[in-house]
Amino acid sequence: MSYFSSRSSSSPCPVCLRGAIAPMPMMESLACNFCSHIFLLEQSEDRRQQFLRMADTISTLRWAWTGKRWENANAVQVYTSRWLSIFGILLVIIPTAITSCAAYYFAPEPNVPLAWFPKFWAIATFCGHFLVLMSIVRDYTAFPIRAYWRSLFRSSS
Repeated sequence: MSYFSSRSSSSPCPVCLRGAIAPMPMMESLACNFCSHIFLLEQSEDRRQQFLRMADTISTLRWAWTGKRWENANAVQVYTSRWLSIFGILLVIIPTAITSCAAYYFAPEPNVPLAWFPKFWAIATFCGHFLVLMSIVRDYTAFPIRAYWRSLFRSSS
């Protein structure tokens, strides 16, 4: 079943789920009108199914056309993303737990001028590791966060 023959209107973008993907003028690719990701259409080897591959990212993100919508077509991607999610959560939790335990067990005297510093360091550890994790996620997915929020506020007003 072909994506172009079976659709009556443009289909939703599989990345942002808000925009619609449509053919780009004078190019053999598709683009989302909301998140601006560029996609390439690929045929399966037996020519029975079409796949949508994201062209503007390093990772191999693919979706299969079911006749009504795009579904995730890469089982390895799902398996890998689960382990990467667990690793990312541990990247934030373990250093924060270590610094929090150190601040709790080796707490300074309350009347010392820098008695606030261990608690501050534990919070800064969490914030720093969380920001690193979010920057990795943003680079991996190549999702334009600012454009997404701008469009959300524009559509709600």
